[in-house]
Amino acid sequence: MTNAFLRAVAHLFRIPVRVLIRSNPRMNSVWWNAQYRLGFWRYLDGMSDGEMPLSLIETWAPRPAILDLGCGTSVNLPLAPGRYRHYHGVDLSSRAIEAARALGRPDTSFEVADIRTFDTAERYDAILLREVIYYLTEDESAALLRRLPAMLTPRGRIVVQIYDVTRAEEFVRVIRTCGLSVTEEVPARLGDGPAVAFFVLTRPDDAERVDGRARDGSVGWDPAEPTGGPGRAADPAARVRPGPAAPTTAVP
Repeated sequence: MTNAFLRAVAHLFRIPVRVLIRSNPRMNSVWWNAQYRLGFWRYLDGMSDGEMPLSLIETWAPRPAILDLGCGTSVNLPLAPGRYRHYHGVDLSSRAIEAARALGRPDTSFEVADIRTFDTAERYDAILLREVIYYLTEDESAALLRRLPAMLTPRGRIVVQIYDVTRAEEFVRVIRTCGLSVTEEVPARLGDGPAVAFFVLTRPDDAERVDGRARDGSVGWDPAEPTGGPGRAADPAARVRPGPAAPTTAVP
């Protein structure tokens, strides 16, 4: 079976999963653990679309601290040493988190938690929601997105990945109307699959930041970050490109 077919089948689970979320969160955890135990999501481990969000993040935050909500096993996110400062993955499935920890990658941590209620005192340069929000209800997705800016550093951004934007139109609408600013929207395609989109979100008052500077001229840069430096201008002509081995391609 092709990856496109498996992804299509996976998206059929959206309706029952959303029903379980509303009725019984504990059962929802059991449901996801059973799927990972049976290998239902194993095909995702071989996908290389994880290069695209990392390339996006690097345009505003070299060596970022990353929070990945709904991370799954995180196998398909190419966390090469030196490319990030720290990575924290959160998922409802203890089976998925067990597999993620077994990778033994440096400067990583993992946590079993419900992303709808997850909170932390840590601050991150990037928060990833990779093919996650459509497993929640529309109201839950909007509420989650509105909570996330409190977990960002001054330069931080939220990256939301939507697979098959045509079939997830209601969640694209949630992204655009949740009250956050869409600073970038990058269309892409995974091989012969449907249209994918990556949305970069920030606080509404950050919408006019240019090259790390706010409207008042202050620098939106984390001084604890050794790479780069305060006010270092990003190349405005830089475009997001996948790595050599990644089948994900930006659509012109």
